[in-house]
Amino acid sequence: MAKLEAFINKGDMVYSAVSNKGAYWHIAHSLKVLNGISEVLKNSNPSDYHPKSSWTKFIIINTGYIPRGKGCAPQHTLPQDKITKEELLVHLKKVKYASTKLKDLPTGKTFRHPLFGWLNLKDNLTLLKIHTHYHLKIIKDINRSY
Repeated sequence: MAKLEAFINKGDMVYSAVSNKGAYWHIAHSLKVLNGISEVLKNSNPSDYHPKSSWTKFIIINTGYIPRGKGCAPQHTLPQDKITKEELLVHLKKVKYASTKLKDLPTGKTFRHPLFGWLNLKDNLTLLKIHTHYHLKIIKDINRSY
């Protein structure tokens, strides 16, 4: 969270050689995902969990690597075009609060990922770290261009 906050304070940098979206877009998307999955996990029903093997999930969870340009985010996780620093800071505050509650969730909480299928709490937390790190790397690459 501290790294995302630091980049919010640097402003909305854009460098199309790295990404067609600016730094604020990547931050907003990361925050939407963190908040959205936190909410789903909190309200999930463990009896809905139906695990299924997925090579993609296995590779990403175990390597911590997401290749650039290969993913397609669900529409509801995509930020609006104009994103302000103030909106990001408000959203960051909500995510900070939600993330403190994640550690208190029972281990049976689950989330159905659109690509990987059902993920248990541990895999969800791992994937959230990997996903956030993925977008932080893009933001860092954009920042290097300035």
